[in-house]
Amino acid sequence: MNVVRLTADLEPQWERFVRGASHASCAHLLAWRNVVVRVYGHAPYHLMAMDEDRACGVLPLFLVRSRLFGRLLVSAPYLSVGGLLSESGAATAALVEEARALMASLGARYIELRNHTRIGLGLASTDRYCSYVLRLDADPDLLWARFENRARTAVRKAVKAGLTVARGHHQAADLAEVLNRHMRSLGTPFHGPEFYRRILAEFRDDAEVFLVRLGEHVVGGGIVIQTPGLLHWPYGACLATHRQLYPMNLLTWEIIRFGLLRKAQTFDFGRSQWRSGTALFKRQWGAEPVPLFYEFHLPPGDAAPYQDPANPRYALPIAVWKRLPFLVTRSVGPAIIRDLP
Repeated sequence: MNVVRLTADLEPQWERFVRGASHASCAHLLAWRNVVVRVYGHAPYHLMAMDEDRACGVLPLFLVRSRLFGRLLVSAPYLSVGGLLSESGAATAALVEEARALMASLGARYIELRNHTRIGLGLASTDRYCSYVLRLDADPDLLWARFENRARTAVRKAVKAGLTVARGHHQAADLAEVLNRHMRSLGTPFHGPEFYRRILAEFRDDAEVFLVRLGEHVVGGGIVIQTPGLLHWPYGACLATHRQLYPMNLLTWEIIRFGLLRKAQTFDFGRSQWRSGTALFKRQWGAEPVPLFYEFHLPPGDAAPYQDPANPRYALPIAVWKRLPFLVTRSVGPAIIRDLP
């Protein structure tokens, strides 16, 4: 077993392995590497386990030089999952060992791996989050009948209220605008238009933007990315000012219909905290929770970091951010979120 750092000549092997692996996400594809590098400049240190000339495991890593948290090695920056993939315990152990050596050589504070399965091997672990996954194994009418009645009723009310959903790559700037407005209301900085444009450029036909409108006003939106058999929904939100019109329900239904059209087998709603309000919303659609395991290699005595808005230590910055003018938060938000992978 040999672990090597990814080079251009090995990229086809990397892509073949990822596209054939269970639990692979868009974070494992080299298109995501390109997004992160070209928008935020984080250096990639992707590791691949080789059994002679055959790939048997991969671990995407980025060195994030954060002005807030120092130097970090992160497996899936700006995504909820995308850590280590391997076909054997030996490959897993070899990749973790090489990642630890890389952390020491780069002077990083810690390694964070965001996985669907627990690795162990002495890594500290947290399990605050889960993703919700819906099987797309039926035609639209049968799938519609499986949803809870409140989900179906909300979609009908949204349509009756005059909400519409349009899709297209040309809507990237409008998507950034509405997501920034939503995230400002939560006290959190967010990505600018260039981030979504780069996703669309790298993933091309495997990515799509959806916007919810009331007349000429954009009230919500989301972006999805498709990998073999799976449709991911990494970013999406609707404005609280229009919540009574149920825009999120209509957006969800249109994205599910898109997944059916694209022959996706499963739809990943994205990350939630267990028993949160967003988790309850996703269950209305018949989605089932899948645990996420965030594992860390830390210096002796250090606790696993908790970089989440729910952490009480961030209460004051969140309160300040909510009070800033939107033009300010929209302008400086991408520079801050660069340091919050």
